[in-house]
Amino acid sequence: MNNNPDKKTPAPEGGGGGGNKKKAGPRSPFKGFAVWFLLLAMFLMLFQVFSKGFEEAERLSYYPDFVRMVEDGEIARCVIVQEVSGQEYIRGELTRTDPDTGKPERFRVDVIVAENVPDPAWLRENGVEFRYEQQNPLIFQILTGVLPFILVLGLLYFLFARQVKMAGKGAMSFGKSKAKMLGRERVSITFDNVAGVDEAKEELKEVIDFLRAPKKFQKLGGKIPKGVLLSGPPGTGKTLLAKAVAGEAEVPFFSISGSDFVEMFVGVGASRVRDMFEQGKGNAPCIIFIDEIDAVGRSRFSGIGGGHDEREQTLNALLAEMDGFDTQEGVIIIAATNRPDVLDPALLRPGRFDRQVVVDLPKLEGRTKVLAIHTQKINLSPDVDLRLVARGTPGFSGADLANLVNEAALLAARRDAEAVEMQDMEEARDKVCWGRERRSHVFDEEEKRLTAYHEAGHAIVLYRTDQTEPLHKVTILPRGRALGATMQLPEKDRYTESRKRLLGMLTGLMGGRAAEEIVFGEVTTGGQNDIARATQLARAMVCEFGMSSTLGPRNFGANEEVLFLGREINRSQNYSEKTAREIDAEISRILNEAQQRAIDILTAEREKLSTLAETLIERETLDGQTVETLIEKGELPAEEPSDEETQPVEEPGEPSTSEDPDKPGDGHPG
Repeated sequence: MNNNPDKKTPAPEGGGGGGNKKKAGPRSPFKGFAVWFLLLAMFLMLFQVFSKGFEEAERLSYYPDFVRMVEDGEIARCVIVQEVSGQEYIRGELTRTDPDTGKPERFRVDVIVAENVPDPAWLRENGVEFRYEQQNPLIFQILTGVLPFILVLGLLYFLFARQVKMAGKGAMSFGKSKAKMLGRERVSITFDNVAGVDEAKEELKEVIDFLRAPKKFQKLGGKIPKGVLLSGPPGTGKTLLAKAVAGEAEVPFFSISGSDFVEMFVGVGASRVRDMFEQGKGNAPCIIFIDEIDAVGRSRFSGIGGGHDEREQTLNALLAEMDGFDTQEGVIIIAATNRPDVLDPALLRPGRFDRQVVVDLPKLEGRTKVLAIHTQKINLSPDVDLRLVARGTPGFSGADLANLVNEAALLAARRDAEAVEMQDMEEARDKVCWGRERRSHVFDEEEKRLTAYHEAGHAIVLYRTDQTEPLHKVTILPRGRALGATMQLPEKDRYTESRKRLLGMLTGLMGGRAAEEIVFGEVTTGGQNDIARATQLARAMVCEFGMSSTLGPRNFGANEEVLFLGREINRSQNYSEKTAREIDAEISRILNEAQQRAIDILTAEREKLSTLAETLIERETLDGQTVETLIEKGELPAEEPSDEETQPVEEPGEPSTSEDPDKPGDGHPG
């Protein structure tokens, strides 16, 4: 490993010994010349201004004006000037003064005929002071020829040279790579700031260890990996991992985006790829990070609509540099993308990207750690349980969790609180998931009652169905596009689902529609989203999961994920029309049975359904513990007495029955 600090930070942006050494030399000699040109131009302009008075003098003819004024004694002094071209003129001062300035008036006489040059004896006889003067040819040439060019050059420098320098470091530098080299001193993010992606961290730590101590791995015949591809959903921390690598690595780290390669000029992308690898080879061992590589690494299979020659040339150059004929060791590529399915197969083969690391959504423990990192600079109240917040955010990415913490801080600041409390985290979670409460949306009594019975039906059916998640909150306050919500809080992350759990989910989704049918005798459009989700789940059970007792364990239909244009464009169904009718019948049967189960549950709990709905109309929001108590006992839980009411009244002679106040209670915090 190279420990030379001058070699580790050669980029102009970085500090260190390399940057100071580069500043010692002249970086722009043209800039110094331009300054001298401008100073000279200013001097000549000042000279012209001071000599302007002679140009503004009164112009006289030699005969008869000048001759008459000399003989009349009106000329005080004069200078006979011989120009470079051989012509002569006379300038001087009159004996009378200017009433405005109090200075002698000036005059100028152009001598057109050589015989009109005044005789010195004649001037002496009339008492005129005179002298002869030769015009300076250098000043004359500069004034007449060089000064305009100097002014034009200065104007071009200030208008165009700086613009070209800022835009592309020169007008002919389109083919130069835009990769920025980062040193450890410029990046404050390390692996301690990354959580929830432990496997990806281990993969990247191994790459960094290889760069630091290559002999440790090479003694057994191992080779350094050529590239690592980070793929995963948006917001999972792929770019953050790359920044952490830059903070941890003690080698040069080049960063560039995939969109920086392709320009409007043909061949620029391939040229920039070659230039980027040249810089990497000059600083080897080093790491090159390409963000959003799918912008340049898309498959060369053109499909419908033709190909993209410029992007394909850039991709070909990238393939050749990563593992071509003239490949050198010591340059590791780390790339990030959200769409690994559209990348070219030649780019993904071993030898180019030896490792493909999936950066998935964080699980429960990972979400807890991510929340702990994002709340380090937040003043949290002691009642905030980050694990409880993590339980309520399944499917959240790291960016979503950061947004949740920020929303909670804003909510706490809006109500002038000194710390972020659990209610702020809950409200922020609901706001991120379902939208902000629309308290301005006014319900009439009929709609409010309908929504209350709909949500109460969901809550009772979910509570009475086996293997469903615990209830967390039931509300009839509109959020986003929903008029109400019944929220569940998963106890843990689940990777597989049983048939019984899926049927329980279907029954819970049908609870709102079943309650409307039982109470009002008709159904409304309020269950539109429930029906859509239930139909999608039932179709997946039949066509993908093989959970149909009639059709058996078989997959029906092609993959319905997002496909790259041109791939599998001529897909056809892998089942007959008769099977399609059987699939539709099986889906309808599953949905109808779930609907009937929900109706049976709510018919048996008809009185509790009314009690829960009326309570929702009164309070608008109920927590899960209150809902469970109401379903079990048919009434609301007794309100906790105040501190004054909890003090026992001891009769004389009776022992105290109060518990030790220092002992922690076992009640539910909510």
